[in-house]
Amino acid sequence: MSAAIAATGELLPFHCPFPTAIHPEADAIERHCVEWIDDFQLYGGVAQRERLIATRAAEIYARALPGAEAGRVADVAKWLYWGFATDDLYYDNGPTSRRAADFLGLGACLVRLCEEPRAGFAFEPPYADALRDLTRTILRHATPAQRIEWAHTARAWFFGMAWDVANAERGVPPPLDHYLAMRMHTGGLASWATTLNIANGIELDPAQAASGAVRALVESWSTFCLLLNDLMSFAKEARNGDSSSNVVRVLAHERRCTPAEALPAAHRLCDRIASLFLALHARLLTTAEARGDEAMRVFLASLGHTWRGILEWGFGTPRYMTGGDPGAPPLQTFPGWADAPLDGGLEPLPHPSIAWWWEELT
Repeated sequence: MSAAIAATGELLPFHCPFPTAIHPEADAIERHCVEWIDDFQLYGGVAQRERLIATRAAEIYARALPGAEAGRVADVAKWLYWGFATDDLYYDNGPTSRRAADFLGLGACLVRLCEEPRAGFAFEPPYADALRDLTRTILRHATPAQRIEWAHTARAWFFGMAWDVANAERGVPPPLDHYLAMRMHTGGLASWATTLNIANGIELDPAQAASGAVRALVESWSTFCLLLNDLMSFAKEARNGDSSSNVVRVLAHERRCTPAEALPAAHRLCDRIASLFLALHARLLTTAEARGDEAMRVFLASLGHTWRGILEWGFGTPRYMTGGDPGAPPLQTFPGWADAPLDGGLEPLPHPSIAWWWEELT
C-alpha cells in the first residue's frame, strides 16, 4: 500500500448502473481543445501546459455526450479546461485561494464576462480572453433561455467558489449540511448541465425544467457526481495541500475522526444520494417515453453518461491519479466496480438543506 493510500484511506468499489459510452470522434475533439489551449496560452509555462493537457478534460465531455455533434462537444469541453486552469491559478492554490475578498473581486470580473463577453476591465484577469472566446462559442449554439441560464449558472459557480474560499480563510471545514447545500455550486455542475443541453441541441420545456422533480433530479445528480469527484481527488488534494473543501475532510472534522475513518461514510453518503437520483430518473424517463418527449429522454441519458464518465475518466487522468504530474507514481488505484450501492435506501437523509429532494418521490 502506498504512503498516500495509507494516509488518506483506501477507496471502496464504485457503483454505477449506466454502461460505458464515448463519442466516436473523441480524439479529434481533444485535438481541437489542445489547439485552443495553445491559441490562448492557458498556462504559465511548459510544465503547466503538460499538466493541463494531461487532464484529458475533453474525454469526460466525450463520455457525457457520445451522440452529440463533435464540434459542439469540443466547444463545451473548453469550459472544463478553462475551469481546471483557473482552479489551479486562483482556487485550489495561489494568492486568492484563502482570501475571500480578493477572490470575490476576481469572480465579479469573470461573472461579467460570462454575462457579456464584450465587457472589458482596466485590469484584465488572466485567461480573460479565453473565457470571452469560449462564452461566445458556446452561446452561438444556445437558445435565448439558455443564454440566460449560462450566465446564471456561471454566477452560481463563482459564488460557490467564493464561499469555499471563505471556509479556507477561516481554516475550518463547513458543517456537512452546509456543504451538501453548496457542493453543486462549488463544482459548477449546474453549468455543466446547461452545456449538456446546448451541445445536444435540446431545450426542456420551462415549466418542466422548473418542476420540483426535475430540480431535485439535477441537484441530487450535481451533488453526488461532485462527491464522486471528492473521493477521487482527495489523495491529490491531501498531497498538494489544496485549500478547497472535500466531503472526506468535512466528515472527518464533524465526526472528530481521521480522513481514513471518514472515507466509508463518504462513500455511503454518495451512494444514498445516487439512489434517490436513480429513482427520480426512472420515474421521469417512464413519463418521457410515454409522452414521446425526446428532449427529456436525451437529457436523462446525458446525466447517466456523465456519472459513468466521471468514474472512467477520473481514474485515468493524471490530475487525480498522480496529483497532476503525468510521469509521477500513482497516488491511488481504481478500486473496481460494485454490483450494488453501499446504501441504496430511499429514506430522506437527515440533512435539512437537501431533505426536500425525497419529497419528490411521494
